[in-house]
Amino acid sequence: MKKLMIITIALLCLSQVFAAATDENTSGVDRYAVYIGSNKGGKGREQLLYAGSDAQNFQKAMSEIGGVSDANSYILIDPTKEKIDDTLDKISNKIRTSDSHAKRSEFIFYYSGHSDENSLLLGDVPYDYSSLKAAITEVPSDIHVVILDSCYSGNFIRTKGGQKRKPFLIDDSSVVTGHAYLSSSSTNEYSQESDEIESSYFTNAMITGLRGAADASGDNKVTLNELYSYAFNDTLSKTEDSKAGPQHPNYNITLVGSGDLVLSDISTGEAMLSLSKEAKGKFIIRDAQGKLISEINKVAGQPIFMALPAAQYSAIIIDEYSTKQGYFILEKDQVYVLDQNSLSTIKRKTNRIRGTEEVEEDDGEFLDLDGLEEESVPSRGSRRRYESADAASSESSLPERQLPPEPETEFASFFDVFNPAEMAFFRLSIFPGLPVIGGWKETSLVSVGVFGALDHNVCALQYSSLMNINTNYINGVQFSGLFNIGNLVNGVQGTGLFNIAKNVNGGQVAGLFNVASDDVNGLQVAGLFNVAEDLNGVQVAGLFNSAKKVSGVQIGVFNYAESSDGIAIGVFNFIKDGMHHVGFNWDTNDMFDTFVQSGTKHLFITLGVARDRDQIFVSEDELKDRIVVLYGGLGTEFRFGISSFDMEVLIKGVLANNILPDTKEELAKFDYNQLIIPSVRMTFNPLSLKHFDLGIGASFDIYSKGENDLAFALTKHKWAMKGEDTIVHPALFFGFKIK
Repeated sequence: MKKLMIITIALLCLSQVFAAATDENTSGVDRYAVYIGSNKGGKGREQLLYAGSDAQNFQKAMSEIGGVSDANSYILIDPTKEKIDDTLDKISNKIRTSDSHAKRSEFIFYYSGHSDENSLLLGDVPYDYSSLKAAITEVPSDIHVVILDSCYSGNFIRTKGGQKRKPFLIDDSSVVTGHAYLSSSSTNEYSQESDEIESSYFTNAMITGLRGAADASGDNKVTLNELYSYAFNDTLSKTEDSKAGPQHPNYNITLVGSGDLVLSDISTGEAMLSLSKEAKGKFIIRDAQGKLISEINKVAGQPIFMALPAAQYSAIIIDEYSTKQGYFILEKDQVYVLDQNSLSTIKRKTNRIRGTEEVEEDDGEFLDLDGLEEESVPSRGSRRRYESADAASSESSLPERQLPPEPETEFASFFDVFNPAEMAFFRLSIFPGLPVIGGWKETSLVSVGVFGALDHNVCALQYSSLMNINTNYINGVQFSGLFNIGNLVNGVQGTGLFNIAKNVNGGQVAGLFNVASDDVNGLQVAGLFNVAEDLNGVQVAGLFNSAKKVSGVQIGVFNYAESSDGIAIGVFNFIKDGMHHVGFNWDTNDMFDTFVQSGTKHLFITLGVARDRDQIFVSEDELKDRIVVLYGGLGTEFRFGISSFDMEVLIKGVLANNILPDTKEELAKFDYNQLIIPSVRMTFNPLSLKHFDLGIGASFDIYSKGENDLAFALTKHKWAMKGEDTIVHPALFFGFKIK
């Protein structure tokens, strides 16, 4: 009867798990993406300038109009090979454990950086194409889209027999699998980046195309086929006259299905810029900081819509006879028609050529671009940066423009704000905003407050017995007895009560709590709790840690993160994309145990309780000797395919009736180590589904002579691997986990 009840309960649990696993809702597509920018090419190669920003700009476009949520986006700047592999594993685990019931999943791999004929070049470490292709293939998505913007990247397509094939793409209603590989150049060509556009030609063409320039059908959607065609033509036209030679993007598309794979939907953009059907010429769109957004060669007869964030922009239109310039503002949910007649006509200038005088052209005269000297910049290693004649000529034809001041960098160094002529070397304040020494200069070297200090920039130290307030930069130490408030802290905030900052590049140390509303690159230590947006470092709290994205370590009783590729050490870990498992095991020692696992795959916490099978359904009154085993420990998970392997180090505590002394004196002398059993548990999960793991494994309890005799006297162990003073007691078990 007892066995029947246990089997019945297990079957009920299994039925619920499989019911959840087979519940299908066939709507929607889940997209995951990793964007890699690697400026470093290793010894003997010059550092690139725009690979990192290319990756960030590509991510921004896909986030805005490409259907890739921030939670499913991973940006890696100058990563190691191990970091890329770890991120691919993380995405794979996220796809497997996703609660979404989308019809299919799609994975986008974007790389901008150095490469050669055989591999990507990550600093001095190569990542060969065969291994990379195998690692990408291991990501369990239905579709893989790989975009490589690097020299000789066409060799990736040819690796292991890949061939050009006719595009056979898919729509959102199809059930498909396969891959699409796009490269910025062929097998023996350089990929080029430009100082003028502050990007590579290929990535700039891809982003411009995604935002709407590639929408040849006019349906407000950009398909893979449209995007490749646009990027090919745009990249080739801008590089065909360069010294590095023309650059021919390449492809290998092998997908099963029908229709076109939609990569962006420009109708979902925050705002829309419209270039009318009649408009023609070269349209150059820049943001308020003067950074190039799009450069489009527009021909009459086809309107173009561009999805852009709501903001202020400048536009320059160059046609055969004139150049026009103006500014416009895109408002949210607005379609703005760029009217050429609303722009101002400006005079054009040619460059000074080989010592000749600068020549001005009248408005109505045609600007002859022939004969301009081709300009180039030095080689950038395996990926080279060249300016084409077209780029040089277009730069020469552009008007001189007044740009807004550059935005402040996120963190200012000591020397950025250290200006002795405009600095108070010592400021003394009675109350915040009431200095008696040092005056009202914007920056101070050392600031001391009796009851409080208020400063804009501090280069070394801000101290007060009560409170400190800083409105801009701290480059040094901010310390008070009660609380600190800072904007950008490049150093240390220390207080007896709490710290508040926007960005921290260093550390926050508080007796009570720390709050960083944006990023923390360093250390947060508090007696009570820590809060950060993105953590790249360590959080240590006596109670609670919270962060949106974690690349580092959280240590506390409670740890919370929306996304973590690091480690969470605590009693309770709530990681949205991490582990939340409840498991049940039955072993050969006739012990039945229940446990929970929480954390990340790198390091998770296990807490559990075990009872002898014969005591599970027996009332307390009928038991003479009630034995309960409580245990906890740390573990890590290794995933491969649909299977996984867990390794855990556990400490077991044995509790039983009438084992503790009755008197306080005897209790004080009692050796509690006698109730402790160190243990190692290894679990193989051959079937690892989205909500269910089926596991088999072995545990090894360790007995040390004279150390934990009582614990082993109270528990049953059938097998033993004997040594002189140490005996290892193995046991086999099977069970399952609900996730």
